[in-house]
Amino acid sequence: MFGVGIFEILVILIVAVIALGPNKLPQTIVDIVKFFRAVKKTMAEAKESFDKEIQLAEIKKETLKYKETITYEMNKITKDIELDELRQISVDSISKPLDELQSEAKPLVEEGKTLNSTLQSLNTEISYASHTQSADNKPADSVDSIESTKAPSTDSIANIKSTPNAPSAQTKKD
Repeated sequence: MFGVGIFEILVILIVAVIALGPNKLPQTIVDIVKFFRAVKKTMAEAKESFDKEIQLAEIKKETLKYKETITYEMNKITKDIELDELRQISVDSISKPLDELQSEAKPLVEEGKTLNSTLQSLNTEISYASHTQSADNKPADSVDSIESTKAPSTDSIANIKSTPNAPSAQTKKD
């Protein structure tokens, strides 16, 4: 047990019987047994508390691991939410000015359509005037200058006005 053999134990027992006497020896043995039981019980409790501490340490490690995992996932979700908010903000910041531009562009588109229809009607009138002049056998110079012009410009109007036999085209344009 403690490096003590059977011979040493017998020597200790003989000395104890001689020193304590037969009356006190049984009580001393009972006290020694109680002492060893208390030491054994204390050792068991210490071992148990040590094991609990080890388990608590392991539980703490697991808890910290779960905490880190949860923190990582929360940060990831937070970043995703922030990205979604940024996307929404960017979509809103683009769509609002785009809607404003579209609403501002509608009158311009309508004005463009009106101008286009006016230009088409003027082209039709110019074509009609050129056909009328060719039917009257007018010079080919004035007819070519009118037909080559899609939209009336100051030059084409000057060509028409400078033609001496084109009064019907001038009155329609004015």
